[in-house]
Amino acid sequence: MKSPFKFLDAYRADDRAVFFGREEETRQLYDMVLKNRLLLVYGQSGTGKTSLVQCGLAGRFDVTDWYPLFIRRQGDLSRSVKQRLGQVLGQESVEQIAGAVQEVYFNFLRPVYLIFDQLEELFILGSETEQATFIHEIQQLLDCGVPCRVIFIIREEYLAYLYGFEQVIPTLFDRRMRVEPMGIGKVKQVLNGSFEQFNIGVEKPADDTLDQILDNLSGGKAGIQLPYLQVYLDLLYREDFVRTHPNQQPGEGGVWQPVEITRAEIKALGKIENVLEKFLREQQDRIQQEINQRFTGTDPEAVKKVLDAFVSDEGTKKPVSYQRKDNRLILDSKLETLLQPLAPALVAEICLALEQSRILRFEDAHVELAHDALAVLIDNQRTAEQRRLRDALNRLNSGYHEFRQSGEHLSRRQLNSLEELLPELDNRLSKEVRQFVRDSQEHAIKLEQSELAAERRKRKQARRVAILGFSLALIALFGLFTAYNLYLKSSLNAAEARLNYAQMLKVEGKYPEAIGQLEEIKKFPAVAVNKYLATVTLNNSAWQEISRLVSEGDMYSQQGDYRLAVERYTAARKVEDDAHLKSLEEQAQTALENRFAEVMRNGQLLMSTRGRMQDAIQNFETALKLKPEDVTAKKRLEACKLNQ
Repeated sequence: MKSPFKFLDAYRADDRAVFFGREEETRQLYDMVLKNRLLLVYGQSGTGKTSLVQCGLAGRFDVTDWYPLFIRRQGDLSRSVKQRLGQVLGQESVEQIAGAVQEVYFNFLRPVYLIFDQLEELFILGSETEQATFIHEIQQLLDCGVPCRVIFIIREEYLAYLYGFEQVIPTLFDRRMRVEPMGIGKVKQVLNGSFEQFNIGVEKPADDTLDQILDNLSGGKAGIQLPYLQVYLDLLYREDFVRTHPNQQPGEGGVWQPVEITRAEIKALGKIENVLEKFLREQQDRIQQEINQRFTGTDPEAVKKVLDAFVSDEGTKKPVSYQRKDNRLILDSKLETLLQPLAPALVAEICLALEQSRILRFEDAHVELAHDALAVLIDNQRTAEQRRLRDALNRLNSGYHEFRQSGEHLSRRQLNSLEELLPELDNRLSKEVRQFVRDSQEHAIKLEQSELAAERRKRKQARRVAILGFSLALIALFGLFTAYNLYLKSSLNAAEARLNYAQMLKVEGKYPEAIGQLEEIKKFPAVAVNKYLATVTLNNSAWQEISRLVSEGDMYSQQGDYRLAVERYTAARKVEDDAHLKSLEEQAQTALENRFAEVMRNGQLLMSTRGRMQDAIQNFETALKLKPEDVTAKKRLEACKLNQ
């Protein structure tokens, strides 16, 4: 159904007649652009930065006054700029940005405005080389005196990433504009202006009805996120239109049919914080059901996994390249590899269904989420295992950056902690980081071999000294005792070294290897065996028990029974505590808390969804299995059963 509201789309130049509430910011932005060749526009996600430039600023210019080029990073920002300029000049691409901008000016006799939207993608997805290349090309453009303006649009939390650019362009922060969240007063202007424009009436008294909408939108906060506002109004309008004009489409004949929004409809739609999340979950469930009917043996979380692939590790949307060939959608090979074993055809079908639901947007040669607000919700749905992978990925990237500065490889302990995750992370690592991991593994092996060789040399030397001492005993009994004592001391030192090595393996969680080292100590000379026998026996028994408890804990973690996993890891720590066991217990506890929060949130949402009370009960029962004594879960389960 067609709707007059933008949903998650940004306003464009042809929307200027319905762009309300930003008149003051538009004037300020227009004045700053006219006076400055470089302007920085920043603000929180959801404040309408893109709409302010694409619609508000664009509405102040006549077509002959400027030549705007809106540019996103796509695969590489510098390449995207050159390709966009090439399109204007009838070429596939250009070699130099400054020269191409000058040619565009001479061809059209209009100042060129290069508008870089969502610049944070350069830092989230781009390499240091790409960042350096881009800012130096912008510096050359600004220095050459071509009639051109440059506007950077970036989310506020990534503003600090630009300080490296300031070394290249010292004036980068001199002219900047912060886009503030829209307050209640301006939102009311949006409501009044939009309702009048789209022939929407409200139940009288009108002020009470508008106040009810504003109350649902604000959620007790001072500012309102504009994407949420548009989604809320879109859904409210659609439900009202279906009731008022059944079997019709809005805007037939170029005129919006009259509708009237009532306070009962506003109450039924609910608060703003539930609207977008409810919409996302409903679309996920609907598409998953449709896919299950069309494809046999489909992964029950296929749609969720596809959506997750469009979200960066930082919780922002991530563009993915695609092609259309012979009526088929062909996505970037990296995405298909990341989503294995999901078949490419299945992934393509899911993407097309998500596009129909207005969750994904296809533009140029890339597909991405319709808005960062969706990325935040999808990021919140990530499991403990997904977050564990993301944490490991961040540790590897951080380790690589430290290596570039200090030359230090990952230690054996660090490699062991990442070993089981490396196969799943491989497709998400850059070529440089993958090589760094391989070099670290080789470095660790060489270091271990060197330490073992040193131990062998010491033992060999001790044996030689003992033999020499025995020979000298034929000459002097004193020499015999000296050599023998040295041999015994060497044996004791070797046994102690073996015991320390076993302890290190145990701390790294390699219990079979550690226990094997203890058994080797029993083969040493009697003096060494007698000295360490009690310790070896005690450790052997304790480590066998720890190995059993950790294996059970790992099994329960894989099964999702995090409460029992925590119990096993805690029991193992009571036998003999170390950092590895503490880490296992903390990871299981974090997974338990995340899973508990997820099922509680799902249960709460399902309680307010018609016909889903039994599903809500199942979620709260699952929560009580994780935390049997949780009072809130008990109360919500009882409430569900009463309302069932």
